[in-house]
Amino acid sequence: MRTAERTRSRRAGRNPVRSVISGVRGDMADPLFRNAYALVANGAFTGLLGLAYWTLGALLYDHDPGLVGRNWAVIQAIMFLGGVTTLNFLLIRFLPQTARAAGRLVLACYGLGASAAALLAVGFWLVVPSRAPVYGHLGTAGAGLWLVLLAVAWNLFNQQEAVFTGLRRATWVPVVNLAFGAAKMALLVVLAVTLHPDDGIVLSWFVPVLAALVPVNALIFGRLIPRHRADNLGRGERPTRRDIVRYFGGGWLGGVFQYAAVSLVPVAVTAHLRDDAVNAYFQMAWALGMMLELLALTLSLSLTVEGAFDSSVLAAATRAALRRTFALMTPTVVLVVLLCPAALTLLGEGYAAEGAPLLRLLAVAILPKALIEMHVGVLRVRSATGTIALVQGVRFLAVLAAVPLVFDGTDLTAIGWVVLGVNTAVAAAIAPSLRRACTAARRGGA
Repeated sequence: MRTAERTRSRRAGRNPVRSVISGVRGDMADPLFRNAYALVANGAFTGLLGLAYWTLGALLYDHDPGLVGRNWAVIQAIMFLGGVTTLNFLLIRFLPQTARAAGRLVLACYGLGASAAALLAVGFWLVVPSRAPVYGHLGTAGAGLWLVLLAVAWNLFNQQEAVFTGLRRATWVPVVNLAFGAAKMALLVVLAVTLHPDDGIVLSWFVPVLAALVPVNALIFGRLIPRHRADNLGRGERPTRRDIVRYFGGGWLGGVFQYAAVSLVPVAVTAHLRDDAVNAYFQMAWALGMMLELLALTLSLSLTVEGAFDSSVLAAATRAALRRTFALMTPTVVLVVLLCPAALTLLGEGYAAEGAPLLRLLAVAILPKALIEMHVGVLRVRSATGTIALVQGVRFLAVLAAVPLVFDGTDLTAIGWVVLGVNTAVAAAIAPSLRRACTAARRGGA
């Protein structure tokens, strides 16, 4: 048998194409990489569709870049309100270990997350529109009701992705998001060409979200959860309610800081801008940079799921995930740095001149961010929620505090330098701990 394996290996070595195919097949048989590749594909599809969507929006509303900036500011606010209140950290950590209680865990996270999103949206509506001109049109009662509804819908839409991932069925995530991306682009064109509403971009983004909630959850509760329950009954130890409650505090705070680093920073920047055109250039670069960050998150999430499912493989899985992350991310960052000025020129000279330098810095910052996210993935498996909150809190608060000090309202690259510097410093601080996590099994003789 060993002779046959060596023969196959030598043949694969002589044929690079066969070697690649064999490697992909091997990876797809491993849940760590299968789910990670599904999330990577989702990030890539989301990035490409996002670029196409905003390119289309910029072209359809080329007469008023400020209108694009105002719509994107509202979208960012709703995404923050709905996203910061998700309980994805619980679903990804504990769904792999549950069986009979999987449906109850999902419903509990849905209910708590949606309620928190609604309360936070009401608070935003009462305070922000009167203080930030870009949100001034949200001050009416009707706009407030829509704000609450869309924040709740975005919360549930995001939690669906965590359910797919926690059930080890992440291959459904790119399917759902491809349909979502195509629907919002089609609706954007219809609204811009026929009705010409000032909030057409916001509507085109969130109407497909509302439409997707029923069929996607029918799939989750009607097919995937029953299958997960049947496959995992009687396997391993189950988390208790006390385990979940103890994990909640630090896990929730860490999740809030992580999401705020993506969504609250642009809201804070927008509130200090008075030029809607510059806001459009900033929001475009920031959105594309955060789409790249999704790629850095994917293997971290998959690592959490597989480590929770079987903690004995954590060290080996961490090493494999790190190698694969940088094999994917390094060429991606190089391509973005080289090509983004030409690509953003398609949207207009302002996007290339103002947004490209910022996007380059945000792209380079993805590399230290990948190290941080991998470390957080290990900490999730170990239920070290206090350390998670500390790492994510330092990263977010340092950026939030530094941006007003260095940003003069015109030079967008200052924001990029802050993000790159803070994440590099945090990555250097956690590197020794991550290295110990990678070598733990080797020292133990595994």
